[in-house]
Amino acid sequence: MATPSISAPLSPDPVKNHPLASGSPRIGGQGILTGAITVAVIAWAWNGTNFSFGELASNIPNMWHFVRGLFPPRWDYFTNYDHVIEPTIQTIQLSIMGTIFAVILAFPLGLLASRNLSKPWVYQAVRAVLNIFRSIPEIVWALIFVSAVGLGIFAGTLALIAGSVGSLSKVFAESIEAINPRPVEAMEAVGATQVQQVSFAVLPQAMTNMVSYILLYWEHNIRASFIVGFVGGGGLGFELNTELSLFKYHEFMVHLIIIVVLVTIADRISATVRKRLV
Repeated sequence: MATPSISAPLSPDPVKNHPLASGSPRIGGQGILTGAITVAVIAWAWNGTNFSFGELASNIPNMWHFVRGLFPPRWDYFTNYDHVIEPTIQTIQLSIMGTIFAVILAFPLGLLASRNLSKPWVYQAVRAVLNIFRSIPEIVWALIFVSAVGLGIFAGTLALIAGSVGSLSKVFAESIEAINPRPVEAMEAVGATQVQQVSFAVLPQAMTNMVSYILLYWEHNIRASFIVGFVGGGGLGFELNTELSLFKYHEFMVHLIIIVVLVTIADRISATVRKRLV
């Protein structure tokens, strides 16, 4: 005689029991309160910024007049060494050196700012310093260093380093904090030193994310180099500022094209490298 099969109790269906599955979402009091606060914050910000679709629409002819003034670009200007080729080379050099030195400084700071590697007082002190650096934008650092060392690409490089090191250190620290602690605990159990733990258990896990962040900040620094150049940090930014001041819109368009090309190339390079790291 065949033994009757005993069916296991069915587990509740998570999809069926989801608040959105019934067709009448259960928002609840907390959801209503959160939505009301969100709407109030948006309305407050809208009012504070004087945002107006009507004013935007009324100024479309002015924007169109500016865009028309950019075309056609002055194609022969692409071969101008003093105002196009040399500033473009400087911008690339500026972004590379600013990123490299920021990484060199951010690596030890990221270790010190990691909660799982540092003592609480060291962690808190380093995080406080990094917050100060992160709160100051690149253009302010550029003004500071232009006043200190004078106009030119050196001031721009220092501004990018100071503007990047705080954020890079923070994301390095967060990458280290997100690692699996078991390999570190295993090495600690067999008597490995902290340097050995960091070298063979921490960095191999965090390195992929850290390299991705380095590439992203290199892209960021290419764009930021134009900003620091506006206030005397060298590169294409200085040329952009000069051309806008003198209403040389056709030459300005040449530099805009170069900016788009540089950012696109940097994006493709970083995407290729990140794909190989995965």
